Amino acid sequence: MIRYTYVEILFDIAKNEKSIDHISEQFEVLMALIDQNPDWVTMLDTPVLSNDKKFSLLDQLGLFDETFKQFLKVLIRNRNVRMIEDIYNEWLVKTRLYKSIAFVQLYCSKKPTQKQLKTIKADIAPLFPDLTIEFNIHIDHTLISGVRLYYQGKSLERSMKKELLDMRDSL
Repeated sequence: MIRYTYVEILFDIAKNEKSIDHISEQFEVLMALIDQNPDWVTMLDTPVLSNDKKFSLLDQLGLFDETFKQFLKVLIRNRNVRMIEDIYNEWLVKTRLYKSIAFVQLYCSKKPTQKQLKTIKADIAPLFPDLTIEFNIHIDHTLISGVRLYYQGKSLERSMKKELLDMRDSL
């Protein structure tokens, strides 16, 4: 898909410029800007405004370095700004793998303690050899108790909800 191509090219540039962390920071600034102004993506993607006007607005922000601005201008020129969230998510996956980080989505029925997080990390560490495990924690009260883990499209669930559903299915 095209978002992978954008990420691959930007990543290669960032790697050559030794600016992967800096580009990640630029992405975070952009995503915060979009979060605060959701119509901004629509405005940058609309054919109603000329690309020159969009480029000018982008320059006036003064938030981005030249490399990241050029990347955004390519998205604008190709009318692919609407893909920015998917591109950002792919960027996160790519940079975390590059840095040997497994970023696992952890769903719990309530906020886990540090001790529980340490135990979960120790339990799943064999599944992630040579990777540092980091969690993105989500609270899901439907689990009743236990956890559900997602990593790159794969899931593992050990919860009361899962046990009850399995029990119901076996009856």
